[in-house]
Amino acid sequence: IELAAEILVYFEKYKLIEISKRILVECALERPPNVQLWIAKNIKRIASEIYEDCLNHGKCGHIANLHLTSRFLYRVVIFGRPGSGCKTQAQYLVKRLNLVLLDADNLIYQHLRGDDKEPNDPLARELQRAFYYDNCEAKSKALANIIARRLLEYDCLSRGWVLINFPNGLTDFKEIMEHFKIPPNKLVYLKCPEKVCMLRLINMPNLGQPQMNCNYYEKEMRYFNRHCSEIEEYLLRRHETIFVDASRPSSVVRNEMLSLLEQSPYLTGFKQDLRE
Repeated sequence: IELAAEILVYFEKYKLIEISKRILVECALERPPNVQLWIAKNIKRIASEIYEDCLNHGKCGHIANLHLTSRFLYRVVIFGRPGSGCKTQAQYLVKRLNLVLLDADNLIYQHLRGDDKEPNDPLARELQRAFYYDNCEAKSKALANIIARRLLEYDCLSRGWVLINFPNGLTDFKEIMEHFKIPPNKLVYLKCPEKVCMLRLINMPNLGQPQMNCNYYEKEMRYFNRHCSEIEEYLLRRHETIFVDASRPSSVVRNEMLSLLEQSPYLTGFKQDLRE
């Protein structure tokens, strides 16, 4: 499964599927007597046209040769300040695009509690040990390993997924974007002012969770503020990033997010990579 997943990402990154489709279409239209010779002469031209289109970013944000198909598997990370609406928008994408919802907080609770079917799960033990010693770096690493394993399960590979509550810091972003076998191909950054987010949080119904208090929210905001500048600088350099103003009503944010997901150029990696 891991090998097949890595091959899929490799094909996506270098647009091998799009190049193959273009070759088949042009070959079918021209019907050359010597197919092998025709492919040898035209494959470089076709690849160059597709790559050049990537470099130019298409017209009006569209890339002519890279339309998203109806079977395109979205692998989405939604990131934003607490109260920006990450979970709300993720739940909408799950219903609209039939994605698997992955909540990092739920994965933490599940693995800290333990699984009766796998009582000796090494990743669960790693996470439990990190929490026991209150080692933040070890917590992030253990959680990243758990998420990476979850993304290789059949439902995620066959339907696509949307992840919330991870990554949280620059190291987490580098881990998931640069080292995961199945990295995200879309990253939604919900930008929302702190005051708006705090107002939303304090007006939420009390669900009985111990963290539903102002002190906890203020601590979360301080953590976000410490890391947001370096994270945003990193995300600005990546093709996968989509910025959405989340200070508006949820329905407006939802419509813009979906529109940008469907229309934005399908490119991955650092922007300067394509220019080198």
